[in-house]
Amino acid sequence: MTPDNRSPLIDAWLADDHAVIDPEYASLLTLLNRCRAGQSWHKHGTFRDHLTGVYRMLKLWGQDRETCLCGLFHSVYSNEYVDLALFDPQHGRDELAGQLGAEVEATIHLFCKMPRTAFVNELLARDSIPAQGLALTRADGEIFTLTRRQTAVFLVVTVADLIEQWYSWQEDTMAGYPLTGRVPAAPLWSVTLWPGPFRPGTSALHLASRLARHLPALDLPLPPIFGACSQTLSSAGEATASALYWQVTSQSMPLTLPVHARHLTGAAIAHNPWIGEPYLLLAQLHLMAGEFDAACLAARRGLALLCEWGVAWDKRVSWQGWIVWGRLLAQKAERREWPSTLRDFNNLGLVDPEYQPVQR
Repeated sequence: MTPDNRSPLIDAWLADDHAVIDPEYASLLTLLNRCRAGQSWHKHGTFRDHLTGVYRMLKLWGQDRETCLCGLFHSVYSNEYVDLALFDPQHGRDELAGQLGAEVEATIHLFCKMPRTAFVNELLARDSIPAQGLALTRADGEIFTLTRRQTAVFLVVTVADLIEQWYSWQEDTMAGYPLTGRVPAAPLWSVTLWPGPFRPGTSALHLASRLARHLPALDLPLPPIFGACSQTLSSAGEATASALYWQVTSQSMPLTLPVHARHLTGAAIAHNPWIGEPYLLLAQLHLMAGEFDAACLAARRGLALLCEWGVAWDKRVSWQGWIVWGRLLAQKAERREWPSTLRDFNNLGLVDPEYQPVQR
């Protein structure tokens, strides 16, 4: 499934139109609110923000109800990474089962209990998933046997979970993931200062692409990311692209001529063509030069990628903010107009409700 920039589901997320997103979504949010998911912290916002972000990605990827709900409640019993038990894993399971169904609740509970790091390492080490699924051993010796179906569901949820939360602060505190150890914090105190510089990460997309390569062989709708999970991104490519993009967007480069920014942004895209924000940055540079056709192509490509992911890579701005900014850039490019005075940039904002990106 490839979500379109103007699909009803994209606009439903922008409008918080719960009924269009899913008829039961409002009641699911009520359940999360009752459990105070919005009053707990998570990486770059609230725990509810994270859970609904993962859910949005899975919905846009066309996943089934069980998979989407596993994403929406994927850590509510806590797991090996976080202590975020919204429900008591011993005595609170009936409440969730009553709302979601016993089978879905059992899937969520298993996802919370299983050794997540061992799961990731097993997938990275394998070229294919056995017909019988996977067997994982937790540190306490308990063995978890996952069917091929469970492996597929947990894999696509893991990819969404990883990308939704990853940025520089997370990357520094989980350095080397999935091969993390108990690194003393005192000598590295500066990286613990939240939220840090909020740079895009330099390692999660490489990891996600290596995990997602298994999905074409599994019986789930294919996420459109990485060319329908057919391509992998190198570690060097991701790190280089992130550094180049940050150099431009933080203005850590020569500022006398925009040509430097264009070269760096173009190089970032060449190293990592799978994320949308660098294309939107390039679209702005083309607009400033009056290169409207090139700006339109870049804006539309950036928009398409942001719709495919369902999450922002550059998390200084929300996914919704990036989508409407991309639409505005494409609209201005197609109308062959762009502000010529600084004050006029402050006047930007309205996206024509009748606007439809021209397909070229």
